Amino acid sequence: MRRLMRLSRYTTTLRSFAVSIAMSLALLAPPVWAQGTKADSSTSSVAPGRLFTSRDAAVSLGVIAAVAALMPADRSIAHSFQRLGLQSNTGLKGTLNAFNGIGDPGVMIFSAGTYFMGLSIHSRPVAALGMHTGEAIVMGGVIAEVLKGTFGRARPYVDVTKPHNFNLGKGFTSDDYTSFPSGDVTLAFAAATAASREVAQSWPDASRYITPASYGAAALVGVARMYKNKHWASDVVAGAGVGTLSGVLFERYNRAYPNNVFNRVFLPASIVPMRGGAQIAWTVPLNVAR
Repeated sequence: MRRLMRLSRYTTTLRSFAVSIAMSLALLAPPVWAQGTKADSSTSSVAPGRLFTSRDAAVSLGVIAAVAALMPADRSIAHSFQRLGLQSNTGLKGTLNAFNGIGDPGVMIFSAGTYFMGLSIHSRPVAALGMHTGEAIVMGGVIAEVLKGTFGRARPYVDVTKPHNFNLGKGFTSDDYTSFPSGDVTLAFAAATAASREVAQSWPDASRYITPASYGAAALVGVARMYKNKHWASDVVAGAGVGTLSGVLFERYNRAYPNNVFNRVFLPASIVPMRGGAQIAWTVPLNVAR
């Protein structure tokens, strides 16, 4: 009888894992934002001034609906993640602790490291990968911080029985009330989206491997945050939505305005290897009044 009860508990926990991951990965289906391939005409034919499309609005509403639908299950999912059998599993704890660091500071280290590596190995595409990933991370992070502070949702560890504890504005003064959305998940999905779309353009053959790996790692960041009792499941889905949108918008901006100020300042127009170093040339437009 005890074995059946334990099996039932673990089945419930596995369902919680599956629901959480599925809700996050559902945002990554090719028909919506995350497809960064040649087939994605929404990014290759964007006219200046039309960065946010009707499809973006529709998907945003879908994410909001998914978050609202998941909120009633927040408490049961949180309880499942805090079961003694999971929390005492050293292997699982070590793995999720590793993924917990991917969102912050992992993706920022990746962005900065890739950018400077691109300059050092004289590769503009590699430098662009790091810089454009960084842009999406910054945008997603700023949006997430504003939302976290405004909604003031209490983290699960404050009281795991009260997932609907919102205190408008309190997130600006107390970290205990900065649960919604998950900032780490936002950064992870922003990086995954920006990186996968950049790879699809510069190294299309590698995209089939990089894209699922990037989004899989981002989803596991969400699982890690729930495992550590830092976020509710709906926080994770909301963070995934904000991060994905940030990556899409900045990638679309860079396509619509390839000569934007960020590219002009931080990305050299050419990197020519020379003996003992490299010649790096930037394009600096001159505005002359006539």
